[in-house]
Amino acid sequence: MQWLADHSAALSVVLSAAMLVVWISYLNIFLFSFLRQRRQFITITQGAGAALKAKCFVSNLGLEPIYIVEVVIDLIVEGEQCQAVVTDRTLMSDQELQDSREATNQGPLQSGHHSSIGEFEDLIRRGLSAGDSKRKIEDVSDVTIPVVAAKGAVTGARRAFVVEGSGEDRILHGRTLMAEQITGRAASRKLRRDLERRLGIR
Repeated sequence: MQWLADHSAALSVVLSAAMLVVWISYLNIFLFSFLRQRRQFITITQGAGAALKAKCFVSNLGLEPIYIVEVVIDLIVEGEQCQAVVTDRTLMSDQELQDSREATNQGPLQSGHHSSIGEFEDLIRRGLSAGDSKRKIEDVSDVTIPVVAAKGAVTGARRAFVVEGSGEDRILHGRTLMAEQITGRAASRKLRRDLERRLGIR
């Protein structure tokens, strides 16, 4: 007991330091968990088959809602690149639309929800129509779908697909397992500049 009394000041400092370390550890765990929950996670997948008739789905697996601003398709056709904005579903007639919101891929996407942006074949044809009219769907070797979203800042995701086979046997599969997330200040600024350029904003 006398030893404790003689060293009470030093023990108090040690205990205070230990408590500080514990609280800092708890704070780091809480901050890491908070940032992880706010992290964006957009997936771009194909469904209903592997052929070009497969649908392209965009899913929001983050814990916060996002707003899809724009959907783009990048194609590699015989070694050359062509690009088109496919946000609006121009191939759907008024008779096919049950709701005016179905005419566009733009809009909010809640956490845990997904949305079909159309069949890959239709998206590819729209991409081809924006370039050389002589290009054919059979000449497409690579398809990349970038999705531009807003969540406080302009963010997004992209996923590349490769087209293999010929004729009716042509199939499409992802080059990567998951979509690449476009985040960070520099990437966000570039995404915003590209979006403004496509929209004619200066």
